[in-house]
Amino acid sequence: MGKLKVLAALVSVLLLLSGCRVIWVNPPLEAADAKPQADIPAAGIEPIDIQAYVQYDKRKIVFRGETNLPEGAVIEVSLTQFPEGTDPLNVTNGSVDPLPDTKIGDTGEVAEDGTYLIVLQRDPEKQYQISTQFRPEQQPPQVKETYGETGENIGKSEGLSEYEVDGTSYRGIALYAPLNNVDEPGYYMGKWNLKPEQKDARPY
Repeated sequence: MGKLKVLAALVSVLLLLSGCRVIWVNPPLEAADAKPQADIPAAGIEPIDIQAYVQYDKRKIVFRGETNLPEGAVIEVSLTQFPEGTDPLNVTNGSVDPLPDTKIGDTGEVAEDGTYLIVLQRDPEKQYQISTQFRPEQQPPQVKETYGETGENIGKSEGLSEYEVDGTSYRGIALYAPLNNVDEPGYYMGKWNLKPEQKDARPY
């Protein structure tokens, strides 16, 4: 009789979990015609590794990370707002596009030890897509020599993406995380690890 009670309890839990399943949706890349990472062949031989993190409070976001990029390589960080009133779950799983014309950002250079640190101010009432990127068109000549004018020499890398600027196609690295406003139940004050797909970003 005890075994039957345990079995019934397990079945109830499984049914409850199946009824609460969340379906994650891949986030869009910045460029409208960007290809998903899985569809991009790694034509080059120079892999890029960026371990990207953010730490934040109600007023500022600190972007930091470690990379195998050479000293002087340029890293871009940005915040792009989601439409006002977006459901917090849709911010977290990236099922709603951010508004491109709201993008604000800054750049910084990789230090000799392979680290970078960039700080942006944020509005605590806004919901954002957070991004860290390596963009070939922003690089100094010595970095372009290694990775190519348009990123054509970049090898297999986490976050490999394609985008277009003024009619020219580029390959770069793009990593993302969500950030809800401070009043939403999905808001997490602390740290995020950025990933190629927004849904995969997690607190750490």
